[in-house]
Amino acid sequence: MTCNTVMFANAKGGAGKSTLAFLSAIHFAATYDLRVCVIDFDRLRTTYNAVRRFAGSGVQSYYLADEHGEGHRVAPDAVRASLQTRRAASDVLFVDTPAGFPADTMVPAIQPDAIFVPVSVSDADIMATKAYLPELEEAAARVAETTGVRPRIMLVPNQVFAEDQALRIRDAFRGHAVRIAPALAFSRALREVFHFEPGDTNIASVYLEDGGFFKWMSADIFALRQMQLRQG
Repeated sequence: MTCNTVMFANAKGGAGKSTLAFLSAIHFAATYDLRVCVIDFDRLRTTYNAVRRFAGSGVQSYYLADEHGEGHRVAPDAVRASLQTRRAASDVLFVDTPAGFPADTMVPAIQPDAIFVPVSVSDADIMATKAYLPELEEAAARVAETTGVRPRIMLVPNQVFAEDQALRIRDAFRGHAVRIAPALAFSRALREVFHFEPGDTNIASVYLEDGGFFKWMSADIFALRQMQLRQG
């Protein structure tokens, strides 16, 4: 059975990788009857710990790091072997990566089918992401040399206040081999998803406010899976 891998990446911290990985994985698992596993490379284990609350719903979480607790320092061969084990028991892997994650070595080891890159409208985020994209695009090309399929890179305009901000992000990345996702609107609730509330009301409020985005995200990942299943 095919296991698809979705990766969340950006060299800059605070871009929204963990929030997007966590909420996307939980929404996808609640929407489709598929086995979901979240892999967290970040030493803070934010996503790993959050997902553990949903183990009863069939969503698994796994923290991947070296003997010193550093996810970005795991040997690529060890990453391949570990993910191969997780793929054997999963239908979709959601991979959360920390700031400074080395795309040149880790993307070929992870071999994602899609890479989501959250970026806010701030100059700092746009400049950091533009500096990071060539490394990410080169790494995606190396994956294609091995698998025959280039991972799709999707920029996610994150925490935007208005449509003109989303357009600014689109304009900033013209000429790059990336797609632009629908914008995720600014929401204070997004900043509060990692603390526990009875009944997970904080998470439910995000899906109520931004349900359209996460429905799109789940449907996009599922469509990618269906396409690959048809292709054999």
